[in-house]
Amino acid sequence: MAGLPEPFSGSRPAKYSQLISPRLNDFDLVLTQEDFWYHRDLVSASKFPHVAKRSRAGTLGDGLSRFSRFPMSEVQHEAWRACSGYLRRGSDCMTAKGFAWARHELAPGIWLDVYDLHMDAGRDPGDQEARAAEMDQLIAAIRRHSAGRALIVAGDWNLYCQRPRDRAVLQKLLDEEHLTDVCRALNCGEERVDRILFRSSAELELILRNYRVEVERFQNDQGGQLSDHEAVSAVFAWKYLGAD
Repeated sequence: MAGLPEPFSGSRPAKYSQLISPRLNDFDLVLTQEDFWYHRDLVSASKFPHVAKRSRAGTLGDGLSRFSRFPMSEVQHEAWRACSGYLRRGSDCMTAKGFAWARHELAPGIWLDVYDLHMDAGRDPGDQEARAAEMDQLIAAIRRHSAGRALIVAGDWNLYCQRPRDRAVLQKLLDEEHLTDVCRALNCGEERVDRILFRSSAELELILRNYRVEVERFQNDQGGQLSDHEAVSAVFAWKYLGAD
């Protein structure tokens, strides 16, 4: 979402959020970022049985919204302790960016942990340092809440792997938490800042079926995008392997 108030947004969210809303119903789980100012428009045509309560942190909240066809636990929001920039370098310290996690019940008694995040933007050394600190915070949270559990981690990472520091920050998460990048797993080609990562557990196997950049789904009548980022999606099958 480009959900800052107009004219600060990089899009036209007052109009486009209403157009995006019914198109979200094609999915089982939707994670958004920058859903700051136009949430009522975004949910106006929603048919999801489970819509998470929004964070009220800071002035606009953290912008992380969640729509699910699966029952879920209460979503826990955690703000980044590091940020870089007031009125420059992405102005990340002006909003309460962070991550949110919850458990989704795929079937009775079978739960999947799902994290949604929005990391610091910008290319300056201070921005890269902030993202490195945020990744450490995320890793600590995964170990605290989701050790040994199957999970999906998705969102706007603002990590550009042509930058050595960003590449190392992402690789640290992949290596230490045994996560797989959906795009890389399917040799999708161009990597984006919006990523979906996943891992299975001894109890629950996630089977990746497809990855897609949803260009056509989220276009206006003139062929322009309805947000400043093209949405990405993944299709998973799952298999319950039984409790230890």
